[in-house]
Amino acid sequence: MGALNFKLVLEYDGTAFHGWQSQRRERTVQAELQSALRGLTGQRKVVVIGAGRTDAGVHARGQVASVKLDTTIPPDRLQQAVNSKLPEDLRVRSAALVPNSFHAQRSATARRYSYAVTTATPVLGRQYVWASSWQHDVELLSRCAAMILGRHDFAGFAKANSDTPSTVCIVQESQWESPGPQLTYHVTADRFLHHMVRYLVGTMMEVARGHYALEQFAALLEDGPGEVSVQRAPASGLVLEQVFYPAGEVRA
Repeated sequence: MGALNFKLVLEYDGTAFHGWQSQRRERTVQAELQSALRGLTGQRKVVVIGAGRTDAGVHARGQVASVKLDTTIPPDRLQQAVNSKLPEDLRVRSAALVPNSFHAQRSATARRYSYAVTTATPVLGRQYVWASSWQHDVELLSRCAAMILGRHDFAGFAKANSDTPSTVCIVQESQWESPGPQLTYHVTADRFLHHMVRYLVGTMMEVARGHYALEQFAALLEDGPGEVSVQRAPASGLVLEQVFYPAGEVRA
């Protein structure tokens, strides 16, 4: 019997993780999941592929992973069994058999993130928001968000010295919600650059607090790095909410 390809939907609290990707001396989501699957299946080499390499401190409600396993365990039992071996800050929300062609990263057509900011000073839940005491103009945030929609070169909002071959992304959703003291940014795009959402949020907040003009934000978007520096929001407020795939890609 050949290896079966599984699609796993994951939820994790990124606070105590040093990001997604395995590292020799750090605790990561990928390493924890691979270790649990090795212990469950007895398979010596397990390689879990994630749809997105979330950074240290970043959370996920809908991260997707694919993994090929030599096992006869059905998906529903696999989900239960692997969760029994995982730490409490990492869970498999669902497991399904998918075609061998399915690849969590390469098959994805879009990803959706949220970013939470609060002007309060929370105690409970403080590891999931950026607590900011500044006064913000929500209208300016909305105007910045509207500029981001569509196809743009996001070189001005990418990590310096990134080796990505292209900095062009197509953004399908970009909006702020502001119920009470909490602000939540929602963004969906075909792809994201390293730190891109955190740079966008941090720089939009600079506009909203009056430190940057709208025209300076627009220049960063249209012309790339220039007279003002992008600001990176903390990791704590960022959540990978969902990964999208063509319907036929996830049927076994």
